[in-house]
Amino acid sequence: MAVKNNPEDKVHTCPFCEEDIAEAAFPYCEACQVKLLRCPQCREPIPRTVEKCPHCGADTRKRVNRGG
Repeated sequence: MAVKNNPEDKVHTCPFCEEDIAEAAFPYCEACQVKLLRCPQCREPIPRTVEKCPHCGADTRKRVNRGG
């Protein structure tokens, strides 16, 4: 019998302190107290305070329009 994954059980890892972040707390890391967002270009988690993505160099102030 297959076990269904509960989305609330999903765990993320903070890219800064490498502590686990439960789905319920995401995008906030309680261990290092950093709020994360995803880069609009490469979709990697980044802190909300950066203007350039440390992974791909994209301008994180630009938001992607979705629908509408």
